[in-house]
Amino acid sequence: MAVPLEIRQVPRPKNTIVKLTGKSWAVIQRIGCEYKNGKNYPKNGPVIGHIINGEYVPKKEISIELRPKNYGDYMLAKNLSNDILKDLTHVYGVEAFRIFAIAIMKTLNPDANDSLIEK
Repeated sequence: MAVPLEIRQVPRPKNTIVKLTGKSWAVIQRIGCEYKNGKNYPKNGPVIGHIINGEYVPKKEISIELRPKNYGDYMLAKNLSNDILKDLTHVYGVEAFRIFAIAIMKTLNPDANDSLIEK
C-alpha cells in the first residue's frame, strides 16, 4: 500500500521513510545501502518516531536511573557467583562475560526486555 501524500508531507528528519505498522505510521531511519548482485538496496535502521495526527512524534529514549541500591544488587550477585564466571570462562572464553552479564541482568531484573539488554 502506498503512503498517502499528506503523511509523506509531514516534516520529519532527513534520511527517513514512513511505513504503516499496524494502525500507526512509523518513521524509520535509513542507515545506508547494501550492494548485492550488482545493485544497491536501501538498508533501514530502527524506528525513530511515529506520525500521529499529522505530526512527527519522536520516540522517547529509555533512561534508567542508576541508584547505589540497584548497583549493590549486581555487585552482590557478581561476588557470590565468581566461581561460575571462572567455569564459564574456561568453556566459552571471552564470550563468557557477556553470557554472565545477561544472566545476572535477567535474574535481578526479570522485566528487562532484549532491546534493553543490547544497550
